[in-house]
Amino acid sequence: MMAAYHTDRLLPRTQQITHEINMLKIQRIEKLTEIDWLKPPNIFFLIVLFVFLRIPMLFLGFGLDPDAWRIANSAFDLRYHLTYHASRFPGYPLPELVNSLLINFGWTATNSLTMLLSLLSVLTFGSLLRSNGLNNKGLLTATYAFTPLLWINSTNSMEYMWALSFIMFSWFSLTHKKYIVGGIMMGLALGSRPQAIFFLVPFFFLLIANDVKKGDIFKFALSFLAVSGMIFLPLILTYGFTFIRHYPPRTTVLHIVYQAIKYFGLPSLILLAALSITSLKALSMMLVKRKTNDMFILLAVVTVCASFTITPYHFEYLIPLIPFGLVLMSRIGKKPLFILLCCCILLHSFLSVGSIQNTGTGSFRVRAVDSGAVLNNIKERREQITTIMRLSERELDQGSVVIAGPWLPIIAYLDDNVSSVMGEKRMYDSNISGQGVWDFQHNIWYRYLIDLDELSMLLKKGFKIQYIDRIREYTTEVYGYDLNEYGAVFLEIQ
Repeated sequence: MMAAYHTDRLLPRTQQITHEINMLKIQRIEKLTEIDWLKPPNIFFLIVLFVFLRIPMLFLGFGLDPDAWRIANSAFDLRYHLTYHASRFPGYPLPELVNSLLINFGWTATNSLTMLLSLLSVLTFGSLLRSNGLNNKGLLTATYAFTPLLWINSTNSMEYMWALSFIMFSWFSLTHKKYIVGGIMMGLALGSRPQAIFFLVPFFFLLIANDVKKGDIFKFALSFLAVSGMIFLPLILTYGFTFIRHYPPRTTVLHIVYQAIKYFGLPSLILLAALSITSLKALSMMLVKRKTNDMFILLAVVTVCASFTITPYHFEYLIPLIPFGLVLMSRIGKKPLFILLCCCILLHSFLSVGSIQNTGTGSFRVRAVDSGAVLNNIKERREQITTIMRLSERELDQGSVVIAGPWLPIIAYLDDNVSSVMGEKRMYDSNISGQGVWDFQHNIWYRYLIDLDELSMLLKKGFKIQYIDRIREYTTEVYGYDLNEYGAVFLEIQ
């Protein structure tokens, strides 16, 4: 009886201690999610970690996306030949023009510039979270800094992080009533990526909702138009207004899902779905209250999704969704689920659970556990350069035409023996049909793709048509014919 009595007395005390321990753990987690990364010494730790983890990727070419090499080609010709040609339409002039100042230092310099802009955008994002009094600012800043998709694109010479960075700078400027600076930043965002123009919708909403004077709104609009007009002047002078184009969709829902799993991981997507479903009530309450900052964030999310519907070309077009989507989920989502979501996103840089990989032959490989998105990107970028170097070492027959597809801009830059002009190293205008590069010494022509009529003409003239990996499938997709059925030969690169 006495033992039972003491046990009954101890139980409530044990439960109280357990509760106190759990509360202490929760308080520590809360403290971590609210850490201010902009205060010393936190800011120094964030900067060092941000740069240190990206350094290895700065030396691995201009990026996995061939468009990064197109920008490099454009910058190369502008730097060395004072000849401007757009990397592709509808035009991305700012990174082309700025990178022309650095291209003589190679991809380490141009990649480092992208990294620097990305780092500034992280610090700006953290400042915006603090000035707007948003919760989870520590966790949001860290997730923005190390989300795999942003991490990868902050170490290449593509323009995605350029545009996002200038959008962040514009938001910061408008928040601090610097309307001319805000317009300039939006002009720079548009000069980096034309799709940034859609962000004028949430920004004008923010100005109007905050009762900004019409004169200040006019200053914002005028500075935006002036800067973007000056940046696009080289395109207008070179091509007229023919660069303004809309291309047909090049992706599918299945491909978008595959890319989402690739860059965020299956656990993250499952958690995001659960968080979205459980946040519907909070979202409806947000719509009822209609606070200006909440409506701005929500409108930014809707704007990115709508713009992607209009131009659904690459998954990376959704990059501007990430900071605004994170803030929205933080505002309406259940905190434990949101913390777990951010942790899964960050972990996916190094470790992938439920990995699905495209083998390049039309099939997919599924693995329970695999290396993460950032590690895979490092591996693929190394393989990319190795492949082209091996191709340049191959002894091809004179009179060969090699169909290289997306590999063409990489070949144009890396192979010193090829050029679009005899006697000097020049790239090519990828916007002009039929353009390519030649190895003039051996009479070998490298082309992007060739339609069936031109293929037949080249065969009649005695050219040997060869194609490299994945180009047969790509040609079938674009032009609807099989290269093997018309005399083309697969060029294996050992």
